[in-house]
Amino acid sequence: MKEKALIFDVKRDCSEDGPGIRTTVFFKGCPLSCIWCQNPEGIDPKPGISFNKKSCCAPVCGYPCVSVCQIGALLQDHPLQVEHKLCNRCNRCFSPCPTKALEPIGRWITVEELLYEVYVDKPFFSSTGGGVTLSGGEPTQQMGFIECFLRALKEENIDTAIETCGFFNYEYFRTQVLPFLDLIYFDIKLISDSESLRYTGRSNRLIIENFSRLIKESNIPVIPRIPLIPEITNTFENLRGIAEFLKMNGVSNCSLMPYNPLWVDKLKCLGLKARYKRNSFMTKEEEDACINCFFDAEKPESQTVCSEIK
Repeated sequence: MKEKALIFDVKRDCSEDGPGIRTTVFFKGCPLSCIWCQNPEGIDPKPGISFNKKSCCAPVCGYPCVSVCQIGALLQDHPLQVEHKLCNRCNRCFSPCPTKALEPIGRWITVEELLYEVYVDKPFFSSTGGGVTLSGGEPTQQMGFIECFLRALKEENIDTAIETCGFFNYEYFRTQVLPFLDLIYFDIKLISDSESLRYTGRSNRLIIENFSRLIKESNIPVIPRIPLIPEITNTFENLRGIAEFLKMNGVSNCSLMPYNPLWVDKLKCLGLKARYKRNSFMTKEEEDACINCFFDAEKPESQTVCSEIK
């Protein structure tokens, strides 16, 4: 039986997920539940359903989706009501929807099928120094699959990268995944264990340990990335603590990722309520303040941690 993975997107022509032009594969399922997650559709490890009320044309369409739903997950109302927790992803409702207001989240795919999809972009990889990046969700939740996928990519001399939250079994990652990677983007969100539990639902101890081990044992670039979430991760205490941690591990640069509020609209389609409420982008002043947290203004010669906004 061919091994399959559950993915929820394949994006082409990506320029921020590694060098060159890249194709990014988004794997479903994540061990963390960050209250600001930019890809909330990728957290649940099971297939899901998205409903865009703005696209729904009911009652003009006559509710063809309701007529094919056999478990009562769709309710004939104006607008249509979707009981997300009842949906078993039988997939009957998607094709009858005339406006594609109902869409599936997640599809099962074999290694061969996914390779076929990304090989289309090989000319762009070779001409720009690009490649394939694994993202999510958390790709290491499907370790066996990504090992086979990455191995095949390397056999074709395709550059590979992974974006990870760092919450994984290190030995499995070291033996099954690391040999087939060229670059690792490693998220470090919170330096405080209690804050990590509060805002991501998980202790950060495994994440911190995995990062330190990778820095010491890996022979490929490991780039720490810090999401700047106002009043949560962008505090002076958190950023200075992360800076000291990176300095202690001999890391001289990192990537800061300013807050993006566009994820909130995704929650509405998933039938979820926002647990973090900020609807505006970060200001230039806020971004500058975050960068300054990485430097000791009184001792410029000790500035061993360089940061850049991406």
